Amino acid sequence: MYNIVIDPENPSRLSAYTGDSVFHSTDGGENWREVNAGIANITTASSSSSILYGKSPDGAFFRSTDNGDHWTAVNAAGIVTADIGAIVVNPVTPRILYALMVSPQGYLTYGSGVFRSVDSGNHWTQLATGLAQGDDIISLAINPHMPTALYIVINETAGIIRSMDGGDHWMNVSAGLPEGDGIRSLVFDTRISAGLYAVTGSHGIFHSTDSGDHWEAKNAGLPQGESLVGFIIDPSAPATMYAIVGYDYSVSPDGTNLFRSTDGGSQWTRMHGIPNDAYIGSVVFDPKTSSTLYLTSGEGILRSTDRGVTWATRNVGLDDLRVIALAIDSDTPSHMYAGTQSGVFRTVDGGKTWTETNTGITDMNVTVLAVNPLIPSTLYAVAQNRVFRSVNGGTSWSMLDGGLAGANAAGIVINPRTPSILYAATDDGVFRSMDSGSHWTAMNSGLTQKGLNTRALAINPRTPATIYCSTRYDGLFRSFNSGTTWTAIDTPPSDYGVSCLVVDPISPSTLYANTEGRVYRSTNSGTSWTMVLNPKGAVNSLAINPAVPSTVYAGTWGNALRSANKGATWAAMNMGLASNSQCVMSIAFDPVTPATMYAGTEGRGVLRSPNNGTTWTAMNTGLGNANVRSVVINPRTPSILYAGTDGGVFRYGPVSASTKVIQLKIGSTTMHVDGKAVPLEAAPIIMNSRTLIPLRSLIETLGGRVIWSPSARTVDMFLGEHSVDVAVGGNIGYVNDKGVAIDPANPKVVPLIISGRTMLPLRFVTENFGCSVVWAAATKTITITYTP
Repeated sequence: MYNIVIDPENPSRLSAYTGDSVFHSTDGGENWREVNAGIANITTASSSSSILYGKSPDGAFFRSTDNGDHWTAVNAAGIVTADIGAIVVNPVTPRILYALMVSPQGYLTYGSGVFRSVDSGNHWTQLATGLAQGDDIISLAINPHMPTALYIVINETAGIIRSMDGGDHWMNVSAGLPEGDGIRSLVFDTRISAGLYAVTGSHGIFHSTDSGDHWEAKNAGLPQGESLVGFIIDPSAPATMYAIVGYDYSVSPDGTNLFRSTDGGSQWTRMHGIPNDAYIGSVVFDPKTSSTLYLTSGEGILRSTDRGVTWATRNVGLDDLRVIALAIDSDTPSHMYAGTQSGVFRTVDGGKTWTETNTGITDMNVTVLAVNPLIPSTLYAVAQNRVFRSVNGGTSWSMLDGGLAGANAAGIVINPRTPSILYAATDDGVFRSMDSGSHWTAMNSGLTQKGLNTRALAINPRTPATIYCSTRYDGLFRSFNSGTTWTAIDTPPSDYGVSCLVVDPISPSTLYANTEGRVYRSTNSGTSWTMVLNPKGAVNSLAINPAVPSTVYAGTWGNALRSANKGATWAAMNMGLASNSQCVMSIAFDPVTPATMYAGTEGRGVLRSPNNGTTWTAMNTGLGNANVRSVVINPRTPSILYAGTDGGVFRYGPVSASTKVIQLKIGSTTMHVDGKAVPLEAAPIIMNSRTLIPLRSLIETLGGRVIWSPSARTVDMFLGEHSVDVAVGGNIGYVNDKGVAIDPANPKVVPLIISGRTMLPLRFVTENFGCSVVWAAATKTITITYTP
C-alpha cells in the first residue's frame, strides 16, 4: 500500500493506492472497493483532488473526475499513449498535464520526450526547445508556488534543466551542483516562492533562492560521502527539516540515520533514541501539533512529542511492521492509517493500538495458495510475505499473525489428515499452528541460525509427522515429529538453496527438489540426491501427477518439461510462452480427472490442458494475462479454481448467489441480515476478551439446525456439511466429531448460561462453519459473511 489519502472535507472517505489499483472506503476504512476497473499507473493532481488519470493494459488513456468512481476514455490526440511512462499534473490548474515518455529501449527512465496538454489530456504538444534529443529524463517537478516553473532531472549525472514558461523553453541550471552526482529529488522551499532544495546522491543537500540560478551547499553536520534517501520539511515551521541518510554503520555507529536542522539546513544534528535496526522510510507530522512526528520504517512506527528528541514505538496490533505510508486525519490527528506491504491498518488512539482494515482490498502479490482438503471453502494465502485465511471460498480474507511476530512468510503447507495443523516457512524459521492458523509457535529446534531463513516445506501425505524444510543458506532439514526437532540431511548443490520440494504421494520416500537451474531426485527420504534434469534456464516449479506419480513436471522459462519415468528422460510441452519473458510458476491437477491440468504462468495467466500437457488453452476471462504465482483447485468441486497473482486472489467457477451478510453489535438485541433488521433473543457481550452471542437465531437464519440438550447441557449445531458441538462450561468443542480447543490462547472462553440464555463463543462456532468474521473495534460491530 504505497499511499493513503484522507478526504479533508469528509475524513471517513479514504483512497488507497497500491501502484496498479485504487481502492475507496466511505466508512473510515472498514470496507474498501476497487474503483479503477483495471486502469493502472494512476496519477492525481494533489492529495485533495478528485481528478485522476491512468492507463489501461492496452495503453489507452483514461480520466476520472470523481476520484475513480467512473472513468472516461480520452482520445489524446498528438501523443502515442502506449508510450507514456508517467503523468505529472499541474497542482494549481489540473487541466494542464505533462507526460514523460518511455525510452525506445523500454528503460525505466523516461526516454527523450516530454509532452504537454492544456485541456485535461484531450490534445498534446511535444516540448522540445532546449531539450536534448538523447536526454534520459528521470523526473519532472512543478513549483506549487509558481506552477509555470518546471524542473526536469536528467539521468544520473547531467543535473537539472528548468522552464519558467510552462515548458516552452528550457535551460540548464546545474551550475554550482556537484558534477557527476545524480539528483535524487527536488523539494520546494515553502518560505520562498523561488526557493528549492536539490538532494544529491552522495554530496548532500543544496539550496537555491532564485529558482536554481545559484546553489549553496547545506551539509554542515551531515556525514560526508553517504547517500541521502529522504528530505522532509516541517510544514508549520519550514526552517525545521529532517534528512534521512543511508544505512551505514561505519558512518552511523549507533545506527541512527535521522538528522534535524532548525535553521533551514545551515546546521544538522543527529537524532538519538531511535532503535538501531529501524531503517527510516519517512517522517510524518501531526497536522495540529508539529512537535509531534512519526517515523515509518521496516520496524513499524515510532512517535516523538518533542520534535525528535525522544521516541517511542507505536506498534501494538500492527501485524505488518513494513510501513510504507502513513496518513493522519487533519481534524482528528489521533485517527491515522498505516499502509503496509500487507494492506491498511487504522488507529483511533494516536497509534497506541492498531486494527487491520483490509476488507475489500485485493491488490496484493499472492505467491502461495493452499486449500483445506476437508473444508474446501477454507483457503490460505501467502501475500506480501504474510499469511491470510479465508473461510468463505475467498470472498473475504483475514491476516493470521498470532505468534508469527512479523516474520516474513515464504510458504505454507497443510497436514492432509488433520487440516487444522499448518506449517509456515519464514525468514525466522518454521512455525506451526494447531488451530487453523489463529496461533503459531516457532518449531526451530535443530535448525542452525543460518537455517532459520526457510524457503519451502513439504509434508509426507501418508505419514504427516514427517516434514521437509529447505533453507536459503544451510541446506535441507527433515523432521519425523511434526517439526518438534529437525535434522540436517543431504542437500543438492546450490548457491541459494532449494526453492521447491515435492513428495511422491504413493511412494513418499521419493522426493524431488529444484535449485536455480536443476532438478534432483531422492529415493531415500532425502538421505541422498541424484540430478535428473539440467535444462537451459531456471526451474520455477515442480509437480507430480497424483494418479500417475511416475509422471513429473518442471516449470521453466518459456515452457514446462514432462518426464514419464520419474525424471529419467524429459520432453518439452508446447505451451506457447515467450521463452525470454514468460515462465511456468505453478502446476495443478484436477483431482477427479488428473489428465486435466492447469498452469499458472508469468505473463499469460492460467493455461489448461485436457491431455496431460500435450495441448494448452488460455482461460483468462476476468483474469487477463496476469502473473499467476499459484494455482489450486477445490478438491470436492474441481470446477472451482483459485489463482494467486500480483493483483490478489482470483476465483474461477460458479459463485453462490445465496451469500448472506449478518451484522451484530455488542449490547444490541437487533441483528441485520442482508440489511434487514431481525430481533435477537439476547444481546452479544464481551467476556474474557471474547465475544459471546446467542447463536440459535443466527444459525437458523443461515439455514442450519440447533439442538439443545437440557440434561447434558450441550448444544449440537448443524450447517451445510458440518457439525459443531459444545458443552456449557467446557473449553473443548467438537467439529465434525473431532475434539478441538475452543480457544487455545484462552481456556477461560467457554459457553455460558446468562439470564437463562445460552451464550456461545462467536468465532469458534461461525468460523468452523465456514463463515467470515470481521470485528470493528471502533463501532463494536461484528460482520459475518456466509456462502454455502
